[in-house]
Amino acid sequence: MKLETSSRLACCSPEKEGYLLKKGGRHASYHRRWFMLCGNLLLYWERQGDPQPLGLILLEGSTVTLRSSKLEFAFCLCSVSRVYKMAAESQRELELWVRALLSANLGYTKALVGELRSQYMSLTQEPAKPSARSRIDQACDELQWGAEFGVLHQWLGEEVTRLRPNSLMDF
Repeated sequence: MKLETSSRLACCSPEKEGYLLKKGGRHASYHRRWFMLCGNLLLYWERQGDPQPLGLILLEGSTVTLRSSKLEFAFCLCSVSRVYKMAAESQRELELWVRALLSANLGYTKALVGELRSQYMSLTQEPAKPSARSRIDQACDELQWGAEFGVLHQWLGEEVTRLRPNSLMDF
């Protein structure tokens, strides 16, 4: 997918960026491309600093697997529309890219929020009276947990600070 140079997608602050080798769709050779991960979008250019990306890969619903190849640090990125064969330049870069790509889809973030929610609820509910909470309190909890991620992050930070013992705050 071609993008306009004025596109906001090309100007986002990336979670990860760097060179990867990407196997061409029509050609069997690998090409070194500059990649930039922005949210659940992976953009790539021929070279770092080029004005227009060559393409964009939507990572929602994608999977990443290591693969055997003549290249040492190879992996597959399986998107909804295509399988991309790629390779990193080192073991460390492979690990960083795989971790970043796996955590870039919304399903992963929702799973993390669900786990945080269950941990938080188990810490804040009194075990003796689980049904004593009013329906209004429960509805407020549902609204809070359904908030935008930034709002949820701020709220959880405040809650953790409030629930911490004072002795931990005296450093």
